[in-house]
Amino acid sequence: MNLRPAHLLHKYLIFTQFNAHKALMRNKLGKLSPDIRGRWLDIGAGDQPYRKFFNNTDEYLTTNTKRHYKPEDLKRVDKYTTYWIEDGKSLPLADNSLDGVASFQVLAVIDKPEDFFTEISRVLKPGGLLILTTDFLYPAWSMEDRYRHTAYSLSQLSEQAGFRVQSIESFGGFGLTCYKLYNRWMRTFPEIWKKKLTFARAMAPIPYMLLLALLPFSSLLGMIIFLIEKSNTTTVDFTFNLMLVATKK
Repeated sequence: MNLRPAHLLHKYLIFTQFNAHKALMRNKLGKLSPDIRGRWLDIGAGDQPYRKFFNNTDEYLTTNTKRHYKPEDLKRVDKYTTYWIEDGKSLPLADNSLDGVASFQVLAVIDKPEDFFTEISRVLKPGGLLILTTDFLYPAWSMEDRYRHTAYSLSQLSEQAGFRVQSIESFGGFGLTCYKLYNRWMRTFPEIWKKKLTFARAMAPIPYMLLLALLPFSSLLGMIIFLIEKSNTTTVDFTFNLMLVATKK
């Protein structure tokens, strides 16, 4: 068993931090699930954390990209993957062959988003549905993380690729954004701490340990903010994430 301090800290943070992103995804996909029917593709599906919302589909296809996984994780993820691809700009599917495409937290790493939307349009049938989520006010999380798209950018990319936008929703508002950024800072503080000067390195762990002890209470606050803001879908300028729903013309 791995009992290193960094491993124990990671486990503690995962256990105690309320995952507002996952809670909001489930809330939003639960409302969309009745419309998710036919033949669907989930681009960058990972280990299919939202598979249950696709239970009404006739076929649920998935893609992943090998370079995004450690070698020891490939075998585990392989069972969740229909197609291994290099990126989302070239999909191994025929024109007009899908009823829907989902893409969760992938757009930020796509180097040419216009081509990505065009390729999704190509494989969708006329009237086919696109459900896409992407980071907005949130730190970079990967060496490949390139872009943050505003609601206007998502609308423009969609329309240029032949889509009709049904909705662009925020993930809560300012309160949940602050909570998400706080949680991210708590996870990344150990790396920030390593780069500090000697005196700061000596003193910084003291308030951080206090914040760790208070984490269950801050998570409770996060749950309260979630209950208040979960129905807030219009604060697109002050949100950590955005959801686009569009249909192919």
